[in-house]
Amino acid sequence: MTATAAEPIGARARQTYYWRVRNARTRHRPETAGQTWHIQPGHPGGAYCDLGHKLDPPAHHIPTLLSRSRPTSRRRNEQEFRGGCLACEWEGPVHSGDGFGGGDNEAVEDAHDHAFPGWRTLPPITTVEDRWAVLQSRSRWAQLTAQYPAEWVDQGASLVAWRRHRREAHAPPHAGRPATNSASPGHPATGGDAP
Repeated sequence: MTATAAEPIGARARQTYYWRVRNARTRHRPETAGQTWHIQPGHPGGAYCDLGHKLDPPAHHIPTLLSRSRPTSRRRNEQEFRGGCLACEWEGPVHSGDGFGGGDNEAVEDAHDHAFPGWRTLPPITTVEDRWAVLQSRSRWAQLTAQYPAEWVDQGASLVAWRRHRREAHAPPHAGRPATNSASPGHPATGGDAP
């Protein structure tokens, strides 16, 4: 979990540095920006800004996903992922994978372990239909989230849902919908095949 001397530590600082490289405001070539740690597009904190973020970090931990590509000897790039937090400089271990449920899922789970200890025990949504129906029904949503610890829903805790297939990628939050972390039968948010 070390960074090069030039790269800062912490998701917010890394995202700012990424945009500075991409906009040619550092000594690095802009085309190498993807090789610096940055917030994966679509994940919390991943908006454009090379001038920094709000001066004050959020009042509570907010999990996000950091990624970078590393050149290999075979003229390919290898993707690396790690969990990050928008409220502090915490960063999780590095996971390699293709980004479609491989490497990225483990990093997202690490970030949620940091921000919401015990989230793996949240009640899961168990049917494909409920993934959408619960979000559209205020009463069903209230029934599900009543089992969450106080303030977790407002802070962005995950919606745990059963996996439809082995490597289903975790979905980041969007349009008022919470993040979705997939779970396997009998083992919420851990490996295994879905029914």
